[in-house]
Amino acid sequence: MSGDEVTVSRSAERSAENESTFRAANEGIEGKTSELVLSEQQPTPYLCECEEERCTTIIRLTLGEYESVRAHPRRFILAPGHESPQDRVVSEGERFTVVEKTGEEGRLVEAHDPRSSEFR
Repeated sequence: MSGDEVTVSRSAERSAENESTFRAANEGIEGKTSELVLSEQQPTPYLCECEEERCTTIIRLTLGEYESVRAHPRRFILAPGHESPQDRVVSEGERFTVVEKTGEEGRLVEAHDPRSSEFR
């Protein structure tokens, strides 16, 4: 493996770890939202799941919007403009952007998906 490949691999690992951490936090928020039986149409605050470890941007999604993203283990919710060049943009809106991770990073985030039966 060349030095460039090692750097890319480490970068993908770090990005996947950061994004997976934000996703896990949002899973906790989603769980509390479900427990409180808040309206499925009422937007709930979630954390941006971008790869920037210091990002604290709050985005608002309905429970249905959140669940539609979570149905795909390689997809993440981001604040508009927080996508990286490697992300495949699935949809863009005023409140949030949905991206899909591909390649090595996609495999890593899928392996860390808290809803995956292999992860549990």
